[in-house]
Amino acid sequence: MFNLRNLLSQIPSDVEVEPRFDFERMLNWKILRGSHEFPGPDGGTCVNEAAIVAAGYPYQPVRRIDDCPASFSRPLALYAMCLNEIIMSDQLRQELLMPFVTRLAGSADRPEVEMARVALIVQKTVALILPEALERAGYEWEAERCRTVNTIEDAIVAVKHLCGRNWYARGSHLVGLINTINLAVEDFVAHRAVDAAQYAGTAITDVADVIASVGGDGAKRAADNACRQGSAILDAALKIGRQANALPTEVVAQRLQSVKRLALVHQHTPSAA
Repeated sequence: MFNLRNLLSQIPSDVEVEPRFDFERMLNWKILRGSHEFPGPDGGTCVNEAAIVAAGYPYQPVRRIDDCPASFSRPLALYAMCLNEIIMSDQLRQELLMPFVTRLAGSADRPEVEMARVALIVQKTVALILPEALERAGYEWEAERCRTVNTIEDAIVAVKHLCGRNWYARGSHLVGLINTINLAVEDFVAHRAVDAAQYAGTAITDVADVIASVGGDGAKRAADNACRQGSAILDAALKIGRQANALPTEVVAQRLQSVKRLALVHQHTPSAA
């Protein structure tokens, strides 16, 4: 049995959205929603598919997490996949996800480290992302309670409190969000790191849906901020445990360009009868 408390001491206390390096300008690769059988001549893949190419693996469509190489942290790659699928502008998706293209390969670590990463993801999702949806829906007290969450233990208690409320009687638009974050907590408690990461990532989509359903001034900005917070949380989780090997940008660019050239050939090759 691993000592989760010791590992949790490694978690950064603050997660901030930091300025991102302009990978798009240097690598000219588009990050898009969904899986892709083969990238287009301008790139056009999900973040995990781009990371596979950047790491030097043969191109592989990613339809489920097991399509990623074993060197990819399963919880973090799946969380990235969830972020990839959130409805947002192409520009914002590029800004938030392109920096992770070089950070996923080599990130797989021991189960206890993966659990520590997921602890951070769940905790920060409750503290930073849920409050916006709750407050906009008119539940200021619940939002403020989530903002005070400082540990995974606090997050578990806060979510269980939320589950004790009758959300159906108060409006159904929050039911999906509360159920999703509760599943993330339950899977974390059961040491199911991959499932917990997936539900935490899905919770961001649910938050965006709640914000859209409530509407009002600044709704799009608030939904975009939830996506930015998710990206910052992934960044912090990747700083725990094993790090990807640093690669020269020229090497990564060459690998991506090589696959784009192959994609161009593939595009103009007649299909077999």
